[in-house]
Amino acid sequence: MSKSSARPLSDAPAGKREAVLKAAGALFLQVGFGAASMDVIARSAGVSKATVYAHFASKEALFAAMLEEGTRARFGDLDADIEADAAGDDIAAGLRAIGRKFVAMALSPGGIAIYRVVVAESARFPELGRAFYDNAPSVMRDSIERFLKRAVRRGQLVIDDPRIAGDQFVGMIKGDLYVRLLLGLIDEINPAEAEQVIEQAVHTFLAAFRPR
Repeated sequence: MSKSSARPLSDAPAGKREAVLKAAGALFLQVGFGAASMDVIARSAGVSKATVYAHFASKEALFAAMLEEGTRARFGDLDADIEADAAGDDIAAGLRAIGRKFVAMALSPGGIAIYRVVVAESARFPELGRAFYDNAPSVMRDSIERFLKRAVRRGQLVIDDPRIAGDQFVGMIKGDLYVRLLLGLIDEINPAEAEQVIEQAVHTFLAAFRPR
């Protein structure tokens, strides 16, 4: 391709899509979903409004895509990562990996900020709650359930309902940390405290579900 025919990344379709996602994410956090109009998003991204709609049919679709991209960036192949850390037989290592991934997603400053936006706006825009759930909590729940089912099939754990057990494991990690973050009592989690909470959750979970 000659220099004269080359286009800068920001002018390429993929570059414009990424610019819109980045601008939308920043605006949603700054002013909320309702106040972040497609016009403002387009201006912030340096593209036309027509370009925004060429990539995203609605603001709700744009929000869902932002969540999906964020989840993929944070987690990648979550199932593979958990299995790699578990190394097949080390259930405790797999559970620690789940705990750390959950902290990185739900208890990070970015995760808390997005959750606040969804809660604040979901009464007026109910589809936001569904988009958030489908692209974040549900992704995590499904991966945890698959991991626990594999452990049950191998005889490493005894669990009647892996989905509920997974929720219980995550609930032990959320605990008071989540409440303090949501209320703004702390800005972020102390890594040592997070590790302590995860380790205690792993210990309690295995005490309940390891074969006797």
